[in-house]
Amino acid sequence: IMQAAALLTVTPSPTDAEIDTAMQGNLCRCGTYPRIRAAIHAAAKAMEG
Repeated sequence: IMQAAALLTVTPSPTDAEIDTAMQGNLCRCGTYPRIRAAIHAAAKAMEG
């Protein structure tokens, strides 16, 4: 979550590639990377106002 928040601070509307690069140090054992991307996109949209 902290990594995603930092990404959105620097890049308010990130692409999938930017999300993947920012999150590459985080290992998800359950393999839900598409859902993580979707959540970050949803947070970015919510932060737009």
